[in-house]
Amino acid sequence: MSLLQPILISVIAFAIGYQTRSFFSPSQSFASPPRPKSSKSRSNKTIDVDLTDANQPRLSEGASDPESDSEDETVALGSDLGSVKAGMMEEMKLVLVVNDSLKMSKGKIAAQAGHATLAACDTLRGANPRLYRKWQAQGQPKIAVRCSSTEELESLAARARSLNLCARMIQDAGRTQVAPGSKTILGIGPGPAKLINQVTGALKLL
Repeated sequence: MSLLQPILISVIAFAIGYQTRSFFSPSQSFASPPRPKSSKSRSNKTIDVDLTDANQPRLSEGASDPESDSEDETVALGSDLGSVKAGMMEEMKLVLVVNDSLKMSKGKIAAQAGHATLAACDTLRGANPRLYRKWQAQGQPKIAVRCSSTEELESLAARARSLNLCARMIQDAGRTQVAPGSKTILGIGPGPAKLINQVTGALKLL
């Protein structure tokens, strides 16, 4: 009996100690069960846009060529732009002639028309500010027409300049849709509508 008593006490003490340790150890007793891994995995999807399609949106629809712009402005200023006058009640306008042979998209035409409008206005504002202000006072009227070829566009520019009208030819930088140096749009005016009609009166609206 004297031999079994210490062994029995040791076993009981060990059992009590083990249970006490388990009770006060949260990492063993109250640990959260691991989250099951999802069988579904996320994937990043990309959408490809074909920028070669003229109908697709673009970050840029093209830019004019700075060097050709400078050269064209010099040619435009070769005409006596300051000699053109308009009567008090005379109608004013700016005509944008689109080169239809290039088959540009609507977005491309809009971008090129913007270049032509700014070029023509900047040139006339410096050479004939009174005529420019008269056009502004009438609400800056603009008309878009089309011609059939680059040769016709060049002929219209020469005709307008012979009448001392401001004529600015836009050449594209070739970033989208058309080849570099393509003559896209001709801006004629702002100027008296009757005078401009001598150049563009027979052209069809865009």
